[in-house]
Amino acid sequence: MKAQAALEFLMTYGWAILIVIAVGIALYTMGVFKKPGALAPCTPPCFTGTPFAYVDHNADNLVLQVGQKRVNVTEIASSKCPLTSIGIVGEPNTQITITATGCFGGSGNNVQINYKDLESGLSHTVNVTLNGP
Repeated sequence: MKAQAALEFLMTYGWAILIVIAVGIALYTMGVFKKPGALAPCTPPCFTGTPFAYVDHNADNLVLQVGQKRVNVTEIASSKCPLTSIGIVGEPNTQITITATGCFGGSGNNVQINYKDLESGLSHTVNVTLNGP
């Protein structure tokens, strides 16, 4: 009798704990626990349709992951800095760091990157908004 009562107790509370955990996970994935006003580090969805992926940034550096194409980042401009020639060649599947003192910091900083696809020879421009440090 005691064993049966103990087993029923554990089963009842075990299921209740699992349900609470599942609800907590669901709320977390829906973003309920995110701090209001928190901005994504890069918007709109960063570098969609380009050979780059956003990695990280601070006030002076922007780190990008180069995809499958070899590219030459030719110019950079931001809300805080004028258009500047840079000429960084990114090899496929490597990271590049674009350095421009004070150009990438702050929220709502519009950044323009001009680059050339070295396979096709075509020039492109991408515009993103950086948020954060």
